[in-house]
Amino acid sequence: MCWLFLTIIGMNMRHLKYNHLFTLVGGILILLTSCTKDLTDVTVVYENNFNNGDPKGIVTAGWLTNYSFGVFPFTKITNYKNLKMLGVFNNTRIDLHVDKLPAHTIIKVEFDLYLHDAWKNELWLMSFDGQHRLLTGFSNDSNIPQAYPNWLNSGPTFPAGNQAQEIYLPGVCILKDDKRGTSKYKIVHTMQHQLNAFDLSLSDAGGGKNDTCTRSWAIDNLKISALKN
Repeated sequence: MCWLFLTIIGMNMRHLKYNHLFTLVGGILILLTSCTKDLTDVTVVYENNFNNGDPKGIVTAGWLTNYSFGVFPFTKITNYKNLKMLGVFNNTRIDLHVDKLPAHTIIKVEFDLYLHDAWKNELWLMSFDGQHRLLTGFSNDSNIPQAYPNWLNSGPTFPAGNQAQEIYLPGVCILKDDKRGTSKYKIVHTMQHQLNAFDLSLSDAGGGKNDTCTRSWAIDNLKISALKN
């Protein structure tokens, strides 16, 4: 809106008399100052496309055996359709701690979420600073509805693949030959935040432990930004 006013003023400047120009210039300076107050200062505090195989501080925990849950001693980065991504996971949690944040009022998290093979509305969870921000379910089976974007068991369900960017992608294991074996979602979530550190946690539950052939997930292009108005 500010730039529209400035454009209109510029179009009519040739009709103004010289003694009005100083008043006009002063008004433009005030208008420009008010316009810049609406701008948002965005600082990217973490970014990773996993192309170099570095998890950059992400810790992965899961079932080491059928009876022992702990941190995996290796990095889970795999290739899918010529893309490197963090995964694949099943009954697994990934954690990231980012500190020394600049002054901010909002934290923004965004990433690509890939859901491989036989998802049937099983639980998937995202938490910020230990608080659940999204507890939902996804489905790749056209006969089984999913909770997303609603919370699991809260509100109506939706057709499988609802709000996905892509649903006609091959799976990675039991549905690798299925034209609808993987769905891709763009997850973008913001929260009011002023702390100097931030913790992100992503996890899932359901099915057999570490059964990444039946059902798994992965992420790519993870970016966390601190916003200040």
